[in-house]
Amino acid sequence: MYALGVLSANKTIQESEKERLFTDFDISIYDLENVDIDSLQGIILQKNEQIQIEKLFQWLIKVRESPLKPIWILSNEPLGEEKIIYLKLGVTGFLVESDTFDEIAWTIKNGLHCMTVEKERGFYLDPSSFTVLISDTKLVLTKLEYMLLDYLYTSGNKVRTYEEIAHYLWEKEEVPPKYRVANLIFHIRQKIKTIDTKYADVIKTVRSKGYRLNLPDESIK
Repeated sequence: MYALGVLSANKTIQESEKERLFTDFDISIYDLENVDIDSLQGIILQKNEQIQIEKLFQWLIKVRESPLKPIWILSNEPLGEEKIIYLKLGVTGFLVESDTFDEIAWTIKNGLHCMTVEKERGFYLDPSSFTVLISDTKLVLTKLEYMLLDYLYTSGNKVRTYEEIAHYLWEKEEVPPKYRVANLIFHIRQKIKTIDTKYADVIKTVRSKGYRLNLPDESIK
């Protein structure tokens, strides 16, 4: 059973929907302002005219101080370009009230499930402290190291070129030489090797193209 905290100025989730979340999706709903955050597996922050933007950002900062968990923004309309601001603050994804209940519920359920699987595999990233947890050991990274690893992680099996990585890390600068990306990769690998050799090749070099994340198979323990 998953515990989901919701910050809302009104009843966005009806009692009948709460019952379906509980029975069909194994999700219990709690008022975010009256529950221990550490006991939750996920969080929904509603964005509308009733909730001041300052309060929304206060909660984002507060949530980032707790152990890593998925965070969704629920809005009554698409957010457009401001999405990038929320993503940089650690938001996992976005929900729109006009979507069907099943669409929203499955999005939440799948996100909570993925988070649980990654923890069981022994590898997950914590944006609140720029750390990666490997085999129950927390590894501290620099901001750029964390951003690079997170970029590869969120790209799945897709190969990211040197240019794509450089633009992501240094978007306001001219594209830096490849060695700056390669140097960051080297330092991340060296740090990870000290924790668990199983993850020594977690960053795979694709010759003449770039890099992709190469997590060990889920069955490897």
